[in-house]
Amino acid sequence: MKRSLPPQVASETSEAVAKKARSIDEDSGLDDADLLAAVPSETEAAIQLVSARFPSAGVLGGAMPPLALKHQLYAVVNDRTLVDRQLVDLSQRGVVQQFHLTTGLDEYAVVFQSDYKRHVQGCCVSTDTESDIGKLVDSLLEGVHGDVTVSKELLKERLEFSESDVTLLVSSGVLVMCNVNAWYLAIPNASVFVKALTKGRQLILRSIRQQRHKEILQLELEQRRISGIRLGILYHIYDIKGGDYVTSVSTTSGDLLRLVEDKKKTRR
Repeated sequence: MKRSLPPQVASETSEAVAKKARSIDEDSGLDDADLLAAVPSETEAAIQLVSARFPSAGVLGGAMPPLALKHQLYAVVNDRTLVDRQLVDLSQRGVVQQFHLTTGLDEYAVVFQSDYKRHVQGCCVSTDTESDIGKLVDSLLEGVHGDVTVSKELLKERLEFSESDVTLLVSSGVLVMCNVNAWYLAIPNASVFVKALTKGRQLILRSIRQQRHKEILQLELEQRRISGIRLGILYHIYDIKGGDYVTSVSTTSGDLLRLVEDKKKTRR
C-alpha cells in the first residue's frame, strides 16, 4: 500500500513531482506505466526536498554536493520500511549513492549520483586528473551497485584498477580506508559537512533542552536564529526528528517537538 507524506511536506514535494511530470515530452510515445516510472517515488521526492534545504558551498566554506541524511527521510515519509526498500532500488538503479559518515554513529548520506560526479570532478584542479577521475568514478559507481564499501577484489580484479588508479581515488577523497581489505566510498570534503552537522545538532538540541518541559513548537523553532548553525534550522529539524532525538506530537498549534532524553543513539 502506498503511504502518504505528511500534509505540509506533501505540498512541497508535489511541486517537484508535478514539474518532473510536466517535463516529460507528451509526444515521447511512452505508455502510462513508463510515464509513472519517470515520476519520483516518495523517497526520491523526499531526497529532493531535504537536499533543497542544503546550504550553498560558500556557507560551509568548502564545496559539497546537496545531500540528505538517510534518517532525515524518515521525518518526511511516514514508513521507514518503504524508505529503506525504495533507497535500495534507487541505489541499484544508479539514481543515488549512499555514503557512510564519520560522525561516530551509524549515519549515512544520500546523494544523487549526477551531483556526486559533478562534485568529484569539481574538486580536481587538473584537467587531465578531472578526465581520469571522471572515468574511474563512473566505473566505480557502476561496480559497487549501491554498496557503501569497496573491496580490494572489486577494484583490482573485477574493475581492473591499477595501483595508480587507486592512489588517485584515495588522494581525491573518493576512497577512505575502512580496513586492510576494503575502502569506504566517500564524499570529498565531507569533513566540512560532518563538523557543521554535529555542532548544529548539539546547538539545536541544547536550545530545546532549555525550554520548559524540554519541548517546543516546530514553527517557533523554525523562526529562531541560533548562532553557530550553518546548515539551517529546517535541515536540522529533519535531522532530529528522523534521528529520534525528539518525538513529534500533533497539536492545534502545529507539531510539538519533545526532547528524548538519555536515549542510546543508533542508526538503521
